[in-house]
Amino acid sequence: MPGVGFNTIFRKQCPTVFKIQNIAPGGKRIKVFTLPLVNGGIRDLMDIPHVSEADIRHSLLKGELNIKIRAGEIHIVDSNIDLLQFDECHKQFLMDAGIIKGLEVTGGITQIPFVFKQGMSLIGVQDGINTTFTTLDPFIQGTFGNNTFKILIRHNGRVLQEGSDYVVLESGGVGTGYDTVIFKCTVPGVDSEVIVDYVIEAP
Repeated sequence: MPGVGFNTIFRKQCPTVFKIQNIAPGGKRIKVFTLPLVNGGIRDLMDIPHVSEADIRHSLLKGELNIKIRAGEIHIVDSNIDLLQFDECHKQFLMDAGIIKGLEVTGGITQIPFVFKQGMSLIGVQDGINTTFTTLDPFIQGTFGNNTFKILIRHNGRVLQEGSDYVVLESGGVGTGYDTVIFKCTVPGVDSEVIVDYVIEAP
């Protein structure tokens, strides 16, 4: 039953709509969500106090609205509720039923300009002698936009400190991106476990 568990027995406060029209053949009068609707009549289901967007979404997926649309008894004449779809088959069903809004995100999504790389390994010989290692990707070290990043290095579970335990360099020169780690006090040996986290610019 619509509204069960959603505590929606209130009038809507925003101009959300989900209007259906009775197009049943033979002048048939139908009921939608327990309320009668004359043939040719239009009703905004969001005006029904006990009906929520969640009820409509559920009913469109596998309930009363789905059945009546497939039976050719109702058509959707206006909708602006959230019906974001990841299933192309159901999206097409809703479009065929008359829905054009709320099926996908519009206006674009702001892309995060960086990517987190976690649990990465350093490239270099771990023999207790070699101190110079590189990362798979040039990483951000310092301020990037409104954010500040730095590489995080763990040697056998201990977080190393920049300056006292290691330094970072840009092997290609200033502005090419940091990609080199030089260990100072703690030099990785054969049995050392070195794990690094860093941030790179989004491709």
